[in-house]
Amino acid sequence: MQKLPIDISTFSELRRLNYLYVDKTKYLYDMITGGRRYFLSRPRRFGKSLLVSTLKEILSGHKELFDGLWINQSDYDWQEHGIIDLDFSTLKASSLEVFKTSLIQELSRIARYYQLNINSTFQEPDFLLKEMVYTLYDKYGWVAILIDEYDSQILKTLNNEQLATKMRDEIQQFFTTIKSLDAYIHFVFITGVSSFTRAGLFSGINNLQIMTLDKHFAAICGYTEEEIDTYFEQHINNWANKNDTPYNDLRTHIKDWYNGYSFGYNVTKVYNPFSLMKAIRAQEFENFWFQSGAPTFLVNILKKDHKKFDPEHLEISRDMLDVFDVGAIPLMSLMFQAGYLTIVGYNPHSQVYKLSYPDLEVKKSLQKYLVEVFTRLDVESVQAIFSQLYDSFESKNIARVIELLKQLFAHIPYQLHMKEEKYYHSLLMMICIGAGIKAQSEFSTEHGRIDLVIEFEHILYIIEIKFNDTAEKAFAQIEERKYYQRFLACRKQIILLGVSFIRKPHNFDIKYVEKIISTT
Repeated sequence: MQKLPIDISTFSELRRLNYLYVDKTKYLYDMITGGRRYFLSRPRRFGKSLLVSTLKEILSGHKELFDGLWINQSDYDWQEHGIIDLDFSTLKASSLEVFKTSLIQELSRIARYYQLNINSTFQEPDFLLKEMVYTLYDKYGWVAILIDEYDSQILKTLNNEQLATKMRDEIQQFFTTIKSLDAYIHFVFITGVSSFTRAGLFSGINNLQIMTLDKHFAAICGYTEEEIDTYFEQHINNWANKNDTPYNDLRTHIKDWYNGYSFGYNVTKVYNPFSLMKAIRAQEFENFWFQSGAPTFLVNILKKDHKKFDPEHLEISRDMLDVFDVGAIPLMSLMFQAGYLTIVGYNPHSQVYKLSYPDLEVKKSLQKYLVEVFTRLDVESVQAIFSQLYDSFESKNIARVIELLKQLFAHIPYQLHMKEEKYYHSLLMMICIGAGIKAQSEFSTEHGRIDLVIEFEHILYIIEIKFNDTAEKAFAQIEERKYYQRFLACRKQIILLGVSFIRKPHNFDIKYVEKIISTT
């Protein structure tokens, strides 16, 4: 059984050490033979670096590394290229000059590798790039430029708009230099998390193909259901046997937790490769991707714009989906590009995408984090309350549930409270999901929509919410509309719960009315 390449993104090392490799070479063949200039945006830890490394080995003509893979059996000609491969995430960026010096040092390293006789006193990266391309062209006749995580340093400096703007402009100048060398460069591939295409950052590169939402390349990163069954069946079998769990049940849980990314509408969904492999190795379900670090730029924007985030209505126009620039980053666009939301629907008439959480891992983790943002509590405090909240719901201790909710809501500054029922509805839903409670909002019945349905193994809660009104009125609505009728055959104890959130300038309170219906 091959080892899982969780921490390996170098293709040559992965192959020589016999790590598992999910064959994506058909996509790379199609890229190389079907075009010359490409850009791909994907979330962090989604396999972009391994993709770049694989391309480098193909363009270097290292056919021996691809034994048994699709491209090795194809008609690809294995033409050797001189390759300038840059990983912008490794560059330093405390200032523009430091960034430029770091880029020059990286270019110089590549020049030394190819033993190029080039003047090493260049003060500008684009001058050195020109000289390297000319020299590599003379030596090989074929030149490729591969740039991984092009936006890394822009994103790291977003809290300093002046510096971030300088970074963006410097990278744009670098790309303009690539354009000026078009006749000498056979192939260009650029990856990143975000898309500054509307900001004109890529305008310097001729005929750049944007692959991000291209249906043909939807599964170029991440793993499909078919790939899971082809490459990971033995690993999952071992996990199932160890836990004495039926294989199909475990596969369903894995799918719920880590599958659901759609890079386009009506395309193949893919698993988060990092989380999937971490879960298989640990043989347990955790929030691996979220734990690996939320980007600072996302954290800062969420703290500033969290009121614009409505988890019940996540829609964005096609035009806005890739809008991204320094000082102008729409929250929904950012969350999609960063991998916290994915496409689940599309209206071709209005050209509006419907977004949602890609999988259970992101849904639970993000809801928990949003509660931290709203309440301004630290992660340990929120987790402690969540744990108690779960236990209190499960033990039918409603008084304790209300007390814990008061603790959370009381930490939200008055000016952040919205004077709308849906605000408390959405925040309560966030709290339930973050606490690992199975909950469904706006549950439709023949008598109307239930605000919230919460389900445990032996208990089911039907909850109606009011704002600055009475809990008795909320409870009366449940009884009058007989929201509970459709659940009477579920053989669970049903608890009707009317909840009222009372918010005044100097007072916050939660009132409730409950009633237990026994169905067993």
